[in-house]
Amino acid sequence: MRRIPAVLAATVLVAALSACSTGSTGEASDVLSTPTSAASATGSASPGPASPGPASPGPASPPPIATAPAETPATSTAITLTAGDEVVMAVLNDSRVSQDLLAMLPVELPWFRNLGIEYITELDAPLTETGPFFTDVQPGDIVYYNPADSFTIIYEETSSVPTLTLMGEITSDLSVFRSLPDDVVFTVEVAE
Repeated sequence: MRRIPAVLAATVLVAALSACSTGSTGEASDVLSTPTSAASATGSASPGPASPGPASPGPASPPPIATAPAETPATSTAITLTAGDEVVMAVLNDSRVSQDLLAMLPVELPWFRNLGIEYITELDAPLTETGPFFTDVQPGDIVYYNPADSFTIIYEETSSVPTLTLMGEITSDLSVFRSLPDDVVFTVEVAE
């Protein structure tokens, strides 16, 4: 089971990001920033961690990093996540990573609460992840974290890492995640 390494990796990332963000003044302007629908949908637009400077040119440069998607894709697919009597509504965007997940549905996945800010499930195989990466996560975001092949639901404010791909967003009230057990099995399926 890959849960222990994933929890350790996530804990180290959050600790590192917290340490980095304490020195941030919040005054830096990020030329890659664009408004997000997730920020306006949740009513919060807290600043994220300081963005890294421009990547140095060269053949081994990673894909571009943006703080948010430029715009919400025109095509989205409604899904449900069901655990017992709780039904959570969400939409997935039309990214390749979301399309890969949709091809797996319906599926039952075990999720675990991580640091009281997110639920994570580890997938058996990697999804097609082509970016763009972003670093402006907001409560309600559904993201793919490719180093751990994990599908993650963010439900509290947090900082981010530059290897997340936005897959969609939760459209239900996020308070449901605060009342769920630490370990839960969700049936994820396309909404009818």
